Amino acid sequence: MGTLLERFGCVSCQTGLLLWGSFFIGLAATIATPWSFILIRFLVGVVGATFVTNQVWCSLMFASNVVGTANACAGGWGNLGGGVTQILMVLVLFRPFTAAGMAPDEAWRVAMLAPAILLFLCAVAIKLLCCDTPAARRFDVAVTGKTQKPSVWDYVEVLKDPKVVLMAMQYSACFGTELAMNNVLATHFRTYFQMKAGDAAALASSFGLMNLFARSLGGILSDKLYLRFGFRGRIWAQFLALFFEAIFLFGFGCVGNSQPWYVALIVLVCFSMFVQMAEGTTYGIVPFMNPKQLPISSALVGAGGNLGAMIAGFAFYRAIDDAILPFKVHGCYVMLFALLSPMLYWPEYGGMFHGPAAGAALSETAPAKELEQETKKAAKEDEGGEVDV
Repeated sequence: MGTLLERFGCVSCQTGLLLWGSFFIGLAATIATPWSFILIRFLVGVVGATFVTNQVWCSLMFASNVVGTANACAGGWGNLGGGVTQILMVLVLFRPFTAAGMAPDEAWRVAMLAPAILLFLCAVAIKLLCCDTPAARRFDVAVTGKTQKPSVWDYVEVLKDPKVVLMAMQYSACFGTELAMNNVLATHFRTYFQMKAGDAAALASSFGLMNLFARSLGGILSDKLYLRFGFRGRIWAQFLALFFEAIFLFGFGCVGNSQPWYVALIVLVCFSMFVQMAEGTTYGIVPFMNPKQLPISSALVGAGGNLGAMIAGFAFYRAIDDAILPFKVHGCYVMLFALLSPMLYWPEYGGMFHGPAAGAALSETAPAKELEQETKKAAKEDEGGEVDV
């Protein structure tokens, strides 16, 4: 998606992805065999790449002092939509169709047409009404300060920066954790706490519903600390969110079935809040990491989240034959990457414990220049001088 965004812009890429999703989600109504289910599910999964477009688009549209909040709100409500869709597809579509006399096999097939139509309408609206950047209808890589043409080799160049790799792994520790929890929580409550399937699903859904505000809270925290402490505030926000995520994830693994189920729910809600806050703080940093390669950096970090889900699923929850030990091991995994946050240092921005290097020049990209202006403004305010608005 990084290279495609550079070549065609956010509007065209988002439109294409939504039309792709509309076609294959509609085609899901024809599923009749296991292989067709697997194939269409795989093809529908491509729509998840809209997240990358979403975050790049927000980074281009919003100023550096609020980009964390913008990215976090957009991404968080995207995750929330996944949970809401599962509820709406059953309560608003499937059950009314069956209550009207339609056979269940027909009802779910007809229900699949609703999201397909909505995706199509959304794609058309984006193509006709939206612009790639505040100043131009179509995106040009020159906006980010990039001079060479987009190339697949850009991914290799970006990955040479260990900070990008670390940020991708930190995202694996938060968004990857969320994906892993979506796969295991309902089963955990049902089998370990011996709950009914409906009750277990309801408790598990509380994890995803925290996206209503928690991811936005992470972005807001990142922006507030940025305004107060400069760029190091964003790194501290990232560290604190991951640190407490690890604490509560480990704590969730310490809740045995001899304790009431609501104890596990309380710990789960706290854990979920910090998971999603960490997702928000991550994309408060990404726009600054390599502004010239913003689409590539956003795509690579986003892919780290899916990688984290695979690592957790295969290395922890499938490989360890225990009901609660995988949560503890997973918590240690998250803590490892939280403690590596001091490695996030840019000469022009600084790091957790150090300010910008003396004489380090900011690039001419928008986030960098805005940071320079905001730093000067904050210095004047601290001195009690007049500030030009």
